[in-house]
Amino acid sequence: MFDGVRGLIKGRLHVSSKDFWMVISIAILFMLGALALVWPNVKKIKLAYEYQDLAKEHRELLKENHLLSLERESLRSLDRIHLLAKTAVGMKEPEEGKVITIFLK
Repeated sequence: MFDGVRGLIKGRLHVSSKDFWMVISIAILFMLGALALVWPNVKKIKLAYEYQDLAKEHRELLKENHLLSLERESLRSLDRIHLLAKTAVGMKEPEEGKVITIFLK
């Protein structure tokens, strides 16, 4: 590849081999410098996309947490427990004379 380019350059511009390699070296250094300037922006864009994904996941987890809290509170409701005790377990209300209240000091 370089032989063809060198032949083209020698035929038209009359550049020595030393000058040819100097031009190639400068071009490579220029490309590396340009890459060094562009790379942080590419990294920043990638991090921004990752942040958006994590923010979306965070919102979804907060929504799920809220729904689970509501479900927990509905399952711990005293009315629900009273209803389950009467229907599922078969418990009955105690008679008036069988209730003893104990006061703790």
